[in-house]
Amino acid sequence: MMTSRETGLRLLFSGLLLVSVLYGYKVTYPDNVHLSYGFPMRWGTHQLITIAGPVDKWTINLMSLFIDLIIWLAVIVVVPELVKMWRG
Repeated sequence: MMTSRETGLRLLFSGLLLVSVLYGYKVTYPDNVHLSYGFPMRWGTHQLITIAGPVDKWTINLMSLFIDLIIWLAVIVVVPELVKMWRG
């Protein structure tokens, strides 16, 4: 049975997973503006502006998205088990 600490850790890391997958950070160069999505693996890029003018182009890397999800889901499972092991 999971303790409240384990449940809290799982909820915390689940929230971090959602934030890491859904949060887009803006990258601006003089002739290029885009939003990048994903941490630690950048899985998506939304191109907004180029030197030729405004665009609406998405670039999605499904393998990076898959690896990103695997990393975060592994953290959600492993960290509470390590905490449980250390507590005895």
